[in-house]
Amino acid sequence: MDDRFPVVIIGGGIAGLTAALHLAERGVEPLVLEADNEWLGGRLAGGDPNVFVYEGREWSFPTEHGMHAIWGGYINMMAMIDRFLDITLLESGGEEWINRWANRVRYVEAGSVVRRSWLPAPLHYIWLLLRPRFWDTINIFDFLALPGFLVSILWTLSVDPIKEGVRFKGLKMRDFFVGWTPNLRMTFSGIGVNMLASNAEDINLNAFIAAIRFYTMLRRDSWTMRYLPTNAHDGLIKPMVEAIEERGGMIVKGARARELVKCGDGWMIRFEDARFGGMRTLEAQQVVLAVSPDAANMLLENSADLPVNDIEFPAVTRSSTVRLWFDREPRYGAPGGMFTGDFSMDNFFWLHRLQPEFLEWNLETGGSCIEVHLYNRDSIIDRPERYIKALIANEVQMAFPELRGHLVHFTYRSNGYHQTQFDIPALHVETPWKNVYACGDWIGYDTPSFWMERSVITGLAAANYVLKAMGKEMFEILVPPRPELPARVIMAVMMGLRRVFGPPIVALARWRKASG
Repeated sequence: MDDRFPVVIIGGGIAGLTAALHLAERGVEPLVLEADNEWLGGRLAGGDPNVFVYEGREWSFPTEHGMHAIWGGYINMMAMIDRFLDITLLESGGEEWINRWANRVRYVEAGSVVRRSWLPAPLHYIWLLLRPRFWDTINIFDFLALPGFLVSILWTLSVDPIKEGVRFKGLKMRDFFVGWTPNLRMTFSGIGVNMLASNAEDINLNAFIAAIRFYTMLRRDSWTMRYLPTNAHDGLIKPMVEAIEERGGMIVKGARARELVKCGDGWMIRFEDARFGGMRTLEAQQVVLAVSPDAANMLLENSADLPVNDIEFPAVTRSSTVRLWFDREPRYGAPGGMFTGDFSMDNFFWLHRLQPEFLEWNLETGGSCIEVHLYNRDSIIDRPERYIKALIANEVQMAFPELRGHLVHFTYRSNGYHQTQFDIPALHVETPWKNVYACGDWIGYDTPSFWMERSVITGLAAANYVLKAMGKEMFEILVPPRPELPARVIMAVMMGLRRVFGPPIVALARWRKASG
């Protein structure tokens, strides 16, 4: 009887932990199987600390997969934090865009400008024209390209790829920028890379349109950044684990599920148990799959009772995190932002402005620490670490020349192939198999959300299916606020035109692709 459970959750990322926490709150004691031997949290997982000696003192800093911002649209994630965890999120003061063409670097703080605009969505980006620094980032040719720019932007309001299940076969994000200048193309391509955490060449058109709608196009307050008060492991994952265990849930690390076998109305789960070696078997009345696409594909292929059929799993890509410590502070500015143009880096965060351990470094030494992310840049990630150090250190000091010659320490973390390349979901929370549910940032559900918010929503939805089957009270899943009124009006007009004429942006993109 010790190996029989009402529900087993396979995967201890934020989606699986969300499902487990809500089930435990209703008195259903879940078992969570996590393949990693040490760390829970998936892409929010911690790691061994960064330790180095500076001026005779040993410094130790917590590590993680990479900093994550909690966007304004992450309403269910923030509701879960308020419901279970004693966490006060930090409001971001702004987000900086740093663009490089050859040796020329240009700066504009755009995040706070966009969300505080007096103009409603989708016109709020016009407010950037009132920022003198923004004029330094554009040229006369950008103005000549405004018709193509506006056509592309308006047509994002004519289609909802996730809700409609629209796939623009063969079209990539680059095909969105028909008629745009290189400058505008590079800037918005950088936005796409940072929203979708993937190399620009790998982002498909439907994912880009869905992301830009969710993160910024329909409401000004969607672009509102908040941060955890410390690293993700200590600030979110560890408190979630403690809350689950306090409510009777159980979490087993080093348990990699290999096969599911039908057992009456329930399931038998065979998994590798790294604690004791070899295979173990247990039974569950209901199963929640909370794993990455590649892990799910492997598990389903090994399970004859779970036919994959025509399920198309999204690809996974890799990312890397670089941290650089300096013995000097950079100029005053936003706590984070993105690099675009000729930079090899993607987004960045000043950790001494966001986390207490790094603030101590700042107070004691007068120094700073920046974290930058690299998304699937094979030409960089595959090079030796000394090359990456030289490249990134040079680029950071190019962006912040006041730091040149002040580098103290450098760390590099390769996260492997764990990042989902978002696409229209093919597998949904309610799977084709009885008493098997799924959750994660790549799982389908009636929500336009991405990443952590989609993980929380689908984890919550999977828990609700289990609770419903057991006759227990379910949890409310919050619906995103409606788009602002002008956005709703333009959406109605553009959807009507689309039904009559079809989407010109797609026609133009296909013509451009065919003509080379």
